[in-house]
This record gives sequence, structure tokens and C-alpha cells, in this order.
Amino acid sequence: MKKTACLAFCLLSGTANAALIDFTGGTVYRNDGSTAVTSGVGSFDNVSYYVEDGFKLEFLFNSTPTAFGTHVGDYYNTGNDVFHAHWANNGSGNQSFTYGEVYEIRVSKLDGTTFDLGGFRVSTNTATGGGHSDGNEMTWVNSSKGANLFTVDPDNWGLGSGTDPLINIAPTNTYFNDITWFSFTNDALSSAVGLGLDNFFLDEPGDPGGVDPTNPIPTPAPLALLALGLMGIGYTRAKKSA
Repeated sequence: MKKTACLAFCLLSGTANAALIDFTGGTVYRNDGSTAVTSGVGSFDNVSYYVEDGFKLEFLFNSTPTAFGTHVGDYYNTGNDVFHAHWANNGSGNQSFTYGEVYEIRVSKLDGTTFDLGGFRVSTNTATGGGHSDGNEMTWVNSSKGANLFTVDPDNWGLGSGTDPLINIAPTNTYFNDITWFSFTNDALSSAVGLGLDNFFLDEPGDPGGVDPTNPIPTPAPLALLALGLMGIGYTRAKKSA
């Protein structure tokens, strides 16, 4: 009985090997060469890239970056760490100047191996700095398997300004299985001036066959359910024979 219980527990515990990147406890690398560690208190600007749990989020610039262009940490003063970037281009004409120099935000693994993207939560995708989205924001999600795969939902500035969209990517979406990187870019006609994201849900490692072995949220595997069923049968028989 104990061996069967242990088998079921181990199977249930091992059904997922997921990483949650929440931008807390990682290392910020700034363009001036300094570093910092995020802790849910304070925000760091002038960020070149950020590293957490073996993953690297890198800001790519089209010109010399200014400090205001990129931030990682508690940018919205809500006690929740995020990243926030300001795009180099704003094609809609509703802003008289650009907010930053970022043309792409790219996520990869430090060791270069493949992984699966399960989803992410948006904190800002807006046309108005410090204000509401206008619905014309066209921020694209790309991966090492394809460009302009889908757009991020528009969202007002800052956490707590409404329900922040949670973008779930189906385990069968092979454009995000076994990828070496994924990224965000702003369309030439997009009204978005800033993009902020709260969490990344990552399955790792990716399956060489191109199919996710797990979901971002762990669920019991069929074998684990079978083991639980065998436990129940064994217990029932033991009770009857007693």
C-alpha cells in the first residue's frame, strides 16, 4: 500500500516541470554596467537585459538607449514586479514624440536550449502613457518558428486599472513548442507606446517531437490516475477480506 501511494505521489509530482518568470529575485543588467536584484520593492530603469531562473529577457534598441526606455521591478508601485518598455516607433501619430528606443523584446534561455511558451499576463499595452488603450495597439508576438504570430491584447496603463489579460497558448500550438526564443515587436501602424508584462509561464524542456508533455498548470498524468485507481482497488479488496 505504501509503495503504491508513493508511486502515485511521485507521478503526480513529476507531471510538470514548469518555470514561472515573475521578475522577482532575478538580476537586472543595466546599460551603464551596474546590476541589481529585484525584490518587489523599487524599480530599475536603463535596463539592457534581465536574467531569472536560467532565462534572459533582452531589450533591443534602434539607437542609444535613454534611461526612461526600459524598466524592471515594481514599476507601477503595487508591490508586484514587472517589466515595462517604451517603443521606438509609434505609427498612429497620436504622440508627438517617441517614448523610448526599444524595437524588440526577446526572451531566450541562457544555455541556448529549447523550451515551450505556455502564456503570459499583460500589465500594459497602451497608446497613452499613463492612460487608457485605444484598441489600435498592435504588438506582435514572434518566435524562432515564425514572425507576427498573433497580437497582444490592448490594455490600460498599469496593474489594477482593470482586468489584466492572461494570454494562454495552447499546448498544440507548435509555433511555441521547442523554440529557442520568443519576442515582442510593435507594428509600424500600431498606436502602442509602451508594453508591460507581469508573468511568463514556461514549460521546459521542450519535447523534441513538437508536442508539449505538460500544460503550464500541472494536471495529473493518465499513469498517475491509473496508480490512484489501483490504490483504491487494493484498499477495497483489503477491506472486504478483513
